[in-house]
Amino acid sequence: MIMSQKEYETRLMLTEEQYFFIVTYYMNIEPNKHFLQNANHYYDTDDLFLRGQHMTLRVRIINDVKSELTLKIKGDNGDEEITDGLAPKEQELLLEQNIFPYGQVRNRLMLLPYSLDKYHRIASLYNRRLEIEYEDHTLVIDKNTYGDIVDYNLEVESKIGIKHAKNTLKEYIEKFNLTVSKEKYVGKARRAIDEALKKLNND
Repeated sequence: MIMSQKEYETRLMLTEEQYFFIVTYYMNIEPNKHFLQNANHYYDTDDLFLRGQHMTLRVRIINDVKSELTLKIKGDNGDEEITDGLAPKEQELLLEQNIFPYGQVRNRLMLLPYSLDKYHRIASLYNRRLEIEYEDHTLVIDKNTYGDIVDYNLEVESKIGIKHAKNTLKEYIEKFNLTVSKEKYVGKARRAIDEALKKLNND
């Protein structure tokens, strides 16, 4: 499956206490709700070219049964996400030999000034995800593990637009009486890559 779509997402960090409170709230409503187990592997060049272009290149493996390659391009009015589903052999070749499969993501990367062999896996992040679906948005609650770090975040994925996503997030902040940090939210890819590079430099 090949897919290109617009994503309207906004997020905030949670404390451990806030995370467990919100998860418990929804599990009491839907006790049979299943968590997703995601393995996210982030790719870039040695000089982090994609980051400089506000792009994220990711392989995501969901519950060990489904995998996809995504190039996310950040925009002021929502992000463009280009996604190719990966067959098991394509996943293996990409993760173990750095061979990119043919598809829409590869085609977009070929338009950039770096050859494909310059992109390699820099960091991995594993998360336990609870998704609550509504008609106009999806609420996502994540526990993330990368390196020696464990952190938590809440995300609203709107089906309408970025303004709706932000307004809906404000409603959850009020609903759960969340204290919002004044620091700008840092995305999962940046957090994981920064931690991996920090560890590499310390070693």
